[in-house]
Amino acid sequence: MLPYLILLFVLLVLGVVLCEWKRNAASMRVRDVVFLVLSGVALTLFAGLRGNTVGVDYPMYQGYFESMRQGGAAYLISADNPYRLEWGYGLLNYLVSLVSGDVRVFMAVAGLLIAVLTCLFIGKYSPSAWLSVFVFVSFGFFNNSLCFIRQSIAIAIFLFAIPFLKRKKLIPYLVIVVLAASFHKALFVMVVLYFIAHIPVNWKSLTVYGVLTALILIFSWPIFNFVTQYIYQYYATEEGLYYMNGRDWQTAFVPVVYMVVVVGLRRFLLRRDPDNVVLVNFSLYAGLLYIMTLKHFLFQRFGMLFFTAAILVLPELLMAVDADREELSVLEQGKAAPKAANKAVRKQAERERRAMKTELRSRKVYFHCAVAGLVFIGLIYYVWMLMQDRTMLLPYLTFFQS
Repeated sequence: MLPYLILLFVLLVLGVVLCEWKRNAASMRVRDVVFLVLSGVALTLFAGLRGNTVGVDYPMYQGYFESMRQGGAAYLISADNPYRLEWGYGLLNYLVSLVSGDVRVFMAVAGLLIAVLTCLFIGKYSPSAWLSVFVFVSFGFFNNSLCFIRQSIAIAIFLFAIPFLKRKKLIPYLVIVVLAASFHKALFVMVVLYFIAHIPVNWKSLTVYGVLTALILIFSWPIFNFVTQYIYQYYATEEGLYYMNGRDWQTAFVPVVYMVVVVGLRRFLLRRDPDNVVLVNFSLYAGLLYIMTLKHFLFQRFGMLFFTAAILVLPELLMAVDADREELSVLEQGKAAPKAANKAVRKQAERERRAMKTELRSRKVYFHCAVAGLVFIGLIYYVWMLMQDRTMLLPYLTFFQS
């Protein structure tokens, strides 16, 4: 467990020192870029150096890579190729196999791809790079990428579709969804998302979502039998009923709390950007799907698609609470009071200046308290997931050791 904790601790310290400590508008962008580069290198090395005992799905990915290496280009369209429809994943394996027949090279390339895509997305769209990276690691999304490689690459690609979804740009959104689905076909469900993601979150929509969730849970077995008969036969045959077993309440606790917090404080997100209703809906879908995992683990695979957006949602929410630090700095230096000949006007301006300064100071305190709370919850959640070790990530060994 120690290597994982060291990784998170290093990223946390780097984030606070580089991105938060004495932050100002002039240096913020450069600091974020340096932090993201260092984070990307650390995440890539951590993923690329792991041994073949780290991650329950490692042998499966290794077997597929070796089949691709032996089968060559013909295997891409062969009926024996289990991922023939997920052509992006097959093509990635094929291209790497042309360079090296060592599966460790493929794992390093996959880790690099996930880290680069995630850091690029964070650098371009997140209002706080270090908070996004912290959430990416502490909420288990990075650890998932050590096991669920196909899905993690697909999600990393899909993240770039969110800005187009917010602005209702259908064509680029669909292009990215199709590309993401070429690594994991579950991403095709995001086509439907385009038509519902802008639904206002109010008591009416919450009631509808609650009723739908209840109905799905009540009729889950007939739904499961239908889906596995025509679409996901894999889950009904090779895996038996494992994916239909329920998880404990701890699995859903953090995603549900996340949903409640984001939905409850959605006015801050919407005030920052009305199109953030998409992010609010993402948190809602994630929480509801994780509630469904209490009956069937299968829903967690879909819940993860929405939950990963927390790397953008939580920084957006926290920055909506934070004070304008440049404005606060000016007020604290006493440079904001306008000059006026009338004494009454000067007194009124001074009162307004003091009131604004008090409000900004309070918001700054709220922000720091919220960040501290997020860090605390993230650490506890991260340790809990490592202790559960459901995806066999422990002990972490490099390929030099295994």
